[in-house]
Amino acid sequence: MIRPLLLALLLLSAAHSAAAKGGDGVVSHKSAPTALDPGKAYLLFRSSTAKSGMINIEHVFLRIPTDAEIEAWKAARQASYAADLPKLQKKAKGGPVPTIGEYSFDYAGPGNVFAIDAGDFIEDGEMRQFLVEVPAGDYVLYGISVGGRGVSTCNCLGTVRFAAKAGEMTLLGSLYADKVHKESPIPNLEDNVGPSMFNYGFILGQALVPANDATPVPAALAALPHERAEFRAVGLFHEPGAPSINRLAPIPGILGYDRGKVIDLRTGQPAN
Repeated sequence: MIRPLLLALLLLSAAHSAAAKGGDGVVSHKSAPTALDPGKAYLLFRSSTAKSGMINIEHVFLRIPTDAEIEAWKAARQASYAADLPKLQKKAKGGPVPTIGEYSFDYAGPGNVFAIDAGDFIEDGEMRQFLVEVPAGDYVLYGISVGGRGVSTCNCLGTVRFAAKAGEMTLLGSLYADKVHKESPIPNLEDNVGPSMFNYGFILGQALVPANDATPVPAALAALPHERAEFRAVGLFHEPGAPSINRLAPIPGILGYDRGKVIDLRTGQPAN
C-alpha cells in the first residue's frame, strides 16, 4: 500500500526539505570501486546536464524510512511537543492549542531525502554516469533541485518507486531534467504547461528512460553485481516545502496519466 508509505516518508522528509547534497549514508563515487560494500546499495544512472542559468538542475531521491526510523521520529516529536506545550498554550491565549498532529519541529535524526551533485559523476560525456552509494531500501524519484538548494519541483502529481538491494548496483537508466515552460531540446520531457507560465518563473520537468539491454554500463563497473530496477507507479502526494509541483513524464508500460489520475500501467489501475 503506497499511500501509507508516502505519508510515512513525508514525516522524515519534512524535516530535511533542504534536499542536502549527500544525505545520511549517501556517497557519490568519482572512481570505480574494486568491490561493493555488502551492507550498502548502489544506484547507477545516466543523467543529462541541464542548467537553470549558471546553476545545475539536479535529481532528488527520497528513501522510504524504516519502521524503526518512523518510531524514532514519533518519539522525538512527542518529546518536543511535551516540552513546547506550555509555550503553545501561552501563545494560544485561551484559544485552540495546536495538536501534536499539527505540530512541527526540527528533527535531528537521519535525513532520507537528497540531491545528487551534478559534478560528482563517475564518467563524463553527453550523458554523465553516476554511481551513488546509498542505504539499502525503497526509493522514490522525488523531484528536482536547482543547485541542491531544496526541492525546487516535486513529482507530487505522479512518479515511480524502486528497491535498491544491498551488495549490488541498481541500474536506473537515463534521467533527464530541464525547464519545460517552453519547448525543451530534450524530447523525453513533456511540455504540458506552456510558455504563458513563464511569467511566474521557470517550470521544471523530469523524465526517466528505464535501463534495458542497450543501456551502457561503464567498463570498470561491468563485472560488479548489478540488476535493472523494477519501477512501480506512485500516486499523488503532498510536499509542503516545494515551490512548484509537476509530474514525472509518462513511462511506457509503467507510468501513465488519465485526466489527472496517476495510472499504474502494469495493472491498468490508478496508482495509490
